[in-house]
Amino acid sequence: MSTPKEQLDLFVAIIGDVPLRDDREMMSAPMVSLAKRSPKRLEWEGPSGQSVLITASEETGGIATIYDFDIILWAISQINAGVERGQKPGPTITFRPYDLMKSIGHSTGGKNYKQFKAAIKRLQGTRIETTLRRRDKDRNEVFNLLADYTLEEDDQGRPLGAQMTLPRWIHRAVVEGREVLAISPLYFELTRGLDRFLYRLARRHAGNGIDNRDGWVFTFKDLHKRSGSPAPYGQFARDLRSAIKRDALPTYSLSEEVGANGPLVRMEWRRLLL
Repeated sequence: MSTPKEQLDLFVAIIGDVPLRDDREMMSAPMVSLAKRSPKRLEWEGPSGQSVLITASEETGGIATIYDFDIILWAISQINAGVERGQKPGPTITFRPYDLMKSIGHSTGGKNYKQFKAAIKRLQGTRIETTLRRRDKDRNEVFNLLADYTLEEDDQGRPLGAQMTLPRWIHRAVVEGREVLAISPLYFELTRGLDRFLYRLARRHAGNGIDNRDGWVFTFKDLHKRSGSPAPYGQFARDLRSAIKRDALPTYSLSEEVGANGPLVRMEWRRLLL
């Protein structure tokens, strides 16, 4: 039986449509793998000295992917919705896997539940070491993308209920720092990891077309590093040009420009033609 303190810390997931939110710091740095066959280690150093080191436990086979991260997006959105309703949700969410999977656009059959279990295991086994929220001082923080999780199943292995706990690093950003940004529900329809990465980066930096009227520009080389892509730069550049041509991002358009230090990508809020 849980203690009164533990009961207060539990947040029961809200059923139905919840506005989607993302962690703004996690939108512009590699925290997961873009490839479904993920490596066991990724490392990045940002232009202002920020650093991220991602490693995976031996049991998971690789670090969590950007598709696995859908679960974290759902959890962030749930906690944020609780805050906006005047609650003070703790980092532990009680939920039904069926509701979560449906909310992020996944099918809910037995095979899909097995994929969900593998994803949540990778998230818990992915360790992040970062200085992203250092606030102008040396501050190295270490956490797993999920602190822990519990899955309850019947005798046939079918899901009954679940709990998962977000790391304090993410929970504080949502509840205390309010460091979240709204994202389009069409994000879940993006099937390519690179498109998902580009959308999150554009949402973080290009904004809503008001603050940054000309959008935001990144070099191809910077995007290669930020993405954490294991592909050689030449292959990544070809994939990036394909993404620009594909023009699949909700809300944002991409265009290539010539830069002094190599090709650039401009990310702009889509302007409606009236």
